[in-house]
Amino acid sequence: MYKKIASNTLAQILSKFLTALISIFLIGILTKYLPIELYGSYNKVYNYLGIFAFLADLGLYAIMIREISLGRVKAEKIIWNVLTLRTWLGLCIIGLAYLIALFTPGLQDPLILIAILVVWVFTLISLINSALLALMQSQMKMEFSLFSVVFGKIINISLVAIFLMIVFVWEGAQSLAFISVFVAGLIWVTINTLLNYLYARKIARIRYLFDIAYIQEIFIKALPYGAALFLSVVYFKIDIFLIPFFEPKAQADVSIALYALPMKIVEVLMVLWGFYLNSLLPTLTEKYETKDTRALHWLLWISIKVLLSFWILILALWNLFAYETISIISTPEYLNPAWSIYNSVSALSVVLWVLIFHFLALVFIYMLIASGRQWVLLWINLWVVLINIIWNIIFIPIYSFMWAAAVTLVSQAILMCVCASMVLFRIPLSLKQFWWYGFSLLYAFALFLMFHSFIARDIGAIWQILIYAPIFIVLYAGWEYFYTKKYFLNN
Repeated sequence: MYKKIASNTLAQILSKFLTALISIFLIGILTKYLPIELYGSYNKVYNYLGIFAFLADLGLYAIMIREISLGRVKAEKIIWNVLTLRTWLGLCIIGLAYLIALFTPGLQDPLILIAILVVWVFTLISLINSALLALMQSQMKMEFSLFSVVFGKIINISLVAIFLMIVFVWEGAQSLAFISVFVAGLIWVTINTLLNYLYARKIARIRYLFDIAYIQEIFIKALPYGAALFLSVVYFKIDIFLIPFFEPKAQADVSIALYALPMKIVEVLMVLWGFYLNSLLPTLTEKYETKDTRALHWLLWISIKVLLSFWILILALWNLFAYETISIISTPEYLNPAWSIYNSVSALSVVLWVLIFHFLALVFIYMLIASGRQWVLLWINLWVVLINIIWNIIFIPIYSFMWAAAVTLVSQAILMCVCASMVLFRIPLSLKQFWWYGFSLLYAFALFLMFHSFIARDIGAIWQILIYAPIFIVLYAGWEYFYTKKYFLNN
């Protein structure tokens, strides 16, 4: 049993890590081969449909995992009825998104509308794939998903590289290359879903179930969290959607590209810890059901400790290798833009701070979900979205994408503080535990100062990262391991 759990967890960790690594390479290919304006349009399409995709998803994956962990209803009944609900929501909501795009400034270009159609199909297939993954998760057979997702991603990045090379051998083919990037994404998600389907049907019969009463029940359970999740995505992505309203098209596309590059890097990092919390949710649900406050307290402390340590590591590495990182995965236009006093490094310096509030907010959000308080999240996110939109409308015309980054940071901070107050009121952390968090920050700062003083800057960007980053990671991670172990021994 323990071997099965270990292999299942390891498969998910490797899958997320390799996917994140391939995604970074994909970002590098896109920024180097696509003109900066088209990279801005690429992100505009995905951010726009990303908002509606979360509404179509409705947070059903997290709700499925919670319902399966409760054991009150058979896993297959939950999964296949949710598959029916997801498919219906996907068809309706993403279809509505396309109709809205027809009348929205910045999205009415025929090239953008074609891309939106391709991403619509991509999103629908992704929703179906998620149900297959939920079945594998319920049976603790996620090992195959490691192969399917990595194989699909390799196909994706290979096709993108091939399609974008067309630009250099076929004059005037930029529009074709732009659409081909989205087609490559559609091909990889189709391959990934097909492979998962062929494997999942060996576990159980794959089918749509139409238990209307249960679909209605699960919809009502998911609605508050799904709406809250949708609102959280709105204030995370709405700024890119608003920029074209306040800047000329060409300038807006460049601003979006300069802002989207660091946001993509941050989103890749977010995916890694979304996996951690999804894995933690069944345990949290069980502890809330049994009212095991002591266990919840320890899970809360260690989750914050792990996420905080990860953020400190990322922040330190970024401040050591900021320009080197952006120069490797992009072109000089992202470092020295013609139309802006800010660049992608400036934006990433702000949005990296979003990570800490996002990570911490997610811990408290999942605590609220596990305790069945989804409706609270809806109201919190509604107020945060209103504040976010108002501030963006006021300040984007003045400070462009840099204020968009700042507003996202403040929105995440507000969300974290409100959710934390609701959880910590019932499960408080001690002052001593907060001191332990502070010691991690102090050690990382001292390590950062040491590396900042001794790094040889004349050996090239890639060699700086390859030589010094692993040493920094080993020193910091090793100290964190023994430091955390000492805390547990003393408590």
